[in-house]
Amino acid sequence: MSMNDVNQPNQPNGNRSGRPNPTTQYSSVPASGPSQPSQPAPPPMPQQYPPQYPQYQPYAQQYAGQYPPQSQYQQNPYQPQYRPQYPYPAYQTYQPYPPRPVTPVPPAIPVDPRQAWRTWRRKVVGRAVGLTFAYEGMMYAGAIIAAAIVAMAAATGLFASGRGTYSSDDGIISLISVAVAFGFLLLMRHRDILTREFWLGGPHLDTYGEPNQRGRVSRYGGGRMRPQWFLVFIVLGLGVQGSVSLVQMLLSMGGVDLVSPTSESINESAVTVSMWLYIGLVGPICEEVMFRGVLMKELKPLGKNFAIFTSALAFGLFHDDVVQGTFAFLFGLILGFVAMEYSLVWSIALHIFNNAILSGVIDTLFAGQLSDNGYLVYSIILALAGVIGSAIVLVLYGRSLAQYRRENRSIPDTYAGWTSPAFIAFVVLNAVVAIVSFIGAMMG
Repeated sequence: MSMNDVNQPNQPNGNRSGRPNPTTQYSSVPASGPSQPSQPAPPPMPQQYPPQYPQYQPYAQQYAGQYPPQSQYQQNPYQPQYRPQYPYPAYQTYQPYPPRPVTPVPPAIPVDPRQAWRTWRRKVVGRAVGLTFAYEGMMYAGAIIAAAIVAMAAATGLFASGRGTYSSDDGIISLISVAVAFGFLLLMRHRDILTREFWLGGPHLDTYGEPNQRGRVSRYGGGRMRPQWFLVFIVLGLGVQGSVSLVQMLLSMGGVDLVSPTSESINESAVTVSMWLYIGLVGPICEEVMFRGVLMKELKPLGKNFAIFTSALAFGLFHDDVVQGTFAFLFGLILGFVAMEYSLVWSIALHIFNNAILSGVIDTLFAGQLSDNGYLVYSIILALAGVIGSAIVLVLYGRSLAQYRRENRSIPDTYAGWTSPAFIAFVVLNAVVAIVSFIGAMMG
């Protein structure tokens, strides 16, 4: 091979192997070297190669007879079926709904907030005093039932019954009547009575009142009672009793005797264990639970002053006696303050001490040991001691008491709650009974 063959440029069609390409024409350029005689180049001979791929035949002719016709295959169940299309119903032309009749709205009546507050106060007072009224009615019902039982027992000869006199029957009847009334009260307010805070005071969860009051945590009592303070309250109670006794003595000296049917009946019937048990223990406990534990506590949202005063007024009317009711009202103010600031237990203790010790043991002891004149002197000395002691207490603590009254003053129109029907009915009926009883005792 010569250098010209090595440096020869690329052959057409990219053939670099040096093999003759049948489709390539011979070059007319003379090769380097000794000249050769020129001869015409023979024409290229076409070279026949075997076909590399079979000749294309149509698919249907090539595979004819190897596969069954397409109609023999089963139709694919998963292939969607084309169902004939049914014409959709023609929609009706849209028609608007007929206009609704417009109901005339009455004009808004402006609500007087002051009148709304009065209505709310009447509800609070009516609920609490209504329960007190029902408690009193249950006592009368229990007394009637107890009297019937005692009469039947006396008719059978089980024990002697003093009809028309004060005997052991009165103590039994009183115990049964107060038991019936207290059972009714426990049924109505058991969620509140059967709690520690009800008796000992402190923060408690309100379970009464309007919906906005229920579930509210408020404070009722909880103060620490000291011995000197309890002695002060005893002196005040003795002063109230002495004041009522001195007024009776002064009117009696002027020829007017203030007769107390309740006091006379208690003095005549306080000779039996049942009556002593009622006067000195059961009665004070039930009365304190009703008037200081339930009534005053439910009136507390209207103000402490209002609650103490209203519960004391109801307590005085509850006795159905003018003289005894006056003492009960004044003494109820002291009991209400003690229960409101300390606890119901301390008001019960003060009430029991007054009934069982001052008016019970001590009074009975001196009455049995002294003559009539001696007992009169003892009564005057005790009354004066109570009045003077109360005056000293008021001088020492009157300013603090006035400040307490100002701090716990109720908002205006609070006493509009007294216009509730339950309160009016309670006051009227008990006042009528007390007046009729007082007139009958004065005329008899």
